[in-house]
Amino acid sequence: MSDIDYASRLAAESRKWGDHLRVEASGEWHAWLDHPLINTHYRARGLIEGLPWETWAGRRLGAPAHRSLDLGCGAGQKSLAVFSAGSTRELHGIDVSEERIAEAERMRIAHGIPGEFRVADVNTSLLPPNTYDLVFSSHSLHHFLALEHVMAQVHDALTPNGLFILEEFVGPTQFQWTDRQIDVVRTLMELLPEDLRMLRWGAVKPYEGRPEVSDVVAASPFESIRSAEIVPLFRQFFRVVEIRNLGGTIQHLLYNGIVHNFTLDRRDAMDRVQAILDVEDALIDSGMLVSDFMLLVGMRRDSGRSA
Repeated sequence: MSDIDYASRLAAESRKWGDHLRVEASGEWHAWLDHPLINTHYRARGLIEGLPWETWAGRRLGAPAHRSLDLGCGAGQKSLAVFSAGSTRELHGIDVSEERIAEAERMRIAHGIPGEFRVADVNTSLLPPNTYDLVFSSHSLHHFLALEHVMAQVHDALTPNGLFILEEFVGPTQFQWTDRQIDVVRTLMELLPEDLRMLRWGAVKPYEGRPEVSDVVAASPFESIRSAEIVPLFRQFFRVVEIRNLGGTIQHLLYNGIVHNFTLDRRDAMDRVQAILDVEDALIDSGMLVSDFMLLVGMRRDSGRSA
């Protein structure tokens, strides 16, 4: 990829996520994790010692992080959650979107929280060594191209007993779904009534296939650009402390474009949501399917003992 092409794609990525603020503000369900029941189950799968990682991190550190760093921080919602959970005293974050950084800074200042959110390209940023007790990234790292650079920078930027926490899509690169997960999703889709498979423009969703890479890039230039490499690289750069399989291997595909139909006031829809949760859990927990979303907690290679 040439420098000109990279700069063009980066600008497009910035615009996409800046524009996405309006989608988020609408409160409509678009992604599978927008659904309250699904999101609650997802969070439960990610608990560590009975706690959400945002709270657990401070317990593990023994005190709130002096400084935390949010990579791909967006509008700062996750950083605020970490601060509210008592796991950090000072918020720092970087993101390529000027609009989202402006919103993050507005939020930070309104709450009187020390720190700074700033516009930067994570792929080229140099982080100050031995600075952060807590570095995290939530649903952003799969958009990063220079994974080796990012992980090396994070490793050295952590304090000796600091934590690096990823809550992330680690599934097939550029959404090139496996035959197995496509087959499972197709089978489950056939069991749903047509009104639950209705797309917003009135057509009935027949199945979820494997997208063309060019279509993925057109929608988001760095979407899942190296997502399948995240876990092996994490293991290479960090000493793993905790891992949780969060699911999404079936649900991410199945609910695409139709999640808004599964309203909380429909008992039949909620029964089907629960059944799909049970199927996905069984397939992932048995090892028949891998988990496309994972929570990974790591420390520097030269840090103390693991949990």
